[in-house]
Amino acid sequence: MKKNAPIAAKLCLDLGNTRIKAAVFEGNELVFLQTYNKLSSEQLINLVSQQHITHSIISSVRNHPSYFNEVLQKESKTFIELSHLTPIPIQNNYATPHTLGKDRLAAVVGAITLHPHNPVLVIDAGTCITFDFIDAQHTYQGGSISMGIEMRFRALNTFTDQLPLIERQPIGNLIGNDTRQSILNGVIGGTIAELDGFIGHYCSQYPALIVLITGGDARFFESKLKSKIFARPNLVLLGLNKILDYNVAEDSK
Repeated sequence: MKKNAPIAAKLCLDLGNTRIKAAVFEGNELVFLQTYNKLSSEQLINLVSQQHITHSIISSVRNHPSYFNEVLQKESKTFIELSHLTPIPIQNNYATPHTLGKDRLAAVVGAITLHPHNPVLVIDAGTCITFDFIDAQHTYQGGSISMGIEMRFRALNTFTDQLPLIERQPIGNLIGNDTRQSILNGVIGGTIAELDGFIGHYCSQYPALIVLITGGDARFFESKLKSKIFARPNLVLLGLNKILDYNVAEDSK
């Protein structure tokens, strides 16, 4: 098999802090996508059987039940639990690779799959907001981590006596005329300003920069930011598929 040649019926699982995303790829084509709050052993077995899975990969940012590995090791010709030791098609310059979130690593692999000739900044707006930069030579340099929208709302409520916990929604006038609107403006508007600042800093150093945004809260920012950005909701899954292909090709040499 040639390096990076496509393999059929590949299951990519992205186990985030709040949700589980399951994707099936045939070659580079995403043919099945499902999001779960929980994925039981029975559901996983049925998914593998129904989709005729032959190869699988997991990226997890939390401690997940052992049956995930057990089922996939049993049912797959190739099973990978992504770690800092997994061979990947990029150079990782992170000083502490064992502490790097697996979703962050997969996302930058997905980014160079889409834009192989440009430096790319990946913004993942989920439980946390992460910024990850990979240069045009496919070297991952690192980035930053800050609180996500939900975490900011909860922090205001938890660490004060009077401020309520409110639900996220788009904002209008930046001058809030009541407490609820003021919190919305502070959290949503403040996060937009934060993102604009980071993007502007990177763009000033890398004129050919491509900015991609992914994650559950990406919709709050996609049309609000000053710079041109591209929403890629399945970026982590795309990267996992690329890593899986890379490893199967390496094993077959």
